[in-house]
Amino acid sequence: MTDDDRYSKFQMTAMGMLWISAAKVAELSLAELIKCRGGTGPWLDDLQAKAIRGLKNSITEGVGISDEVQMFDAAIFLANAIFNTARKDFDGDAAG
Repeated sequence: MTDDDRYSKFQMTAMGMLWISAAKVAELSLAELIKCRGGTGPWLDDLQAKAIRGLKNSITEGVGISDEVQMFDAAIFLANAIFNTARKDFDGDAAG
């Protein structure tokens, strides 16, 4: 393995950790917001839709159409996972 390969692997690992950290912070923040708002409701669905619409505008510049579709699908999947986990975390706390 060359130094360039090691550096590339390090960059990919670091990027993965960055995404995991950001997702966890977003999830915890949403769970706290849900708690402060007294529970889930239409406001959370509206926030989720607004977040997903905002993703499209942030990833399309300088990206080919086929890559854009894949990136947008991955971004939607991640956003939905974060919102759904926050909902489940709140529901679990409320039940317990």
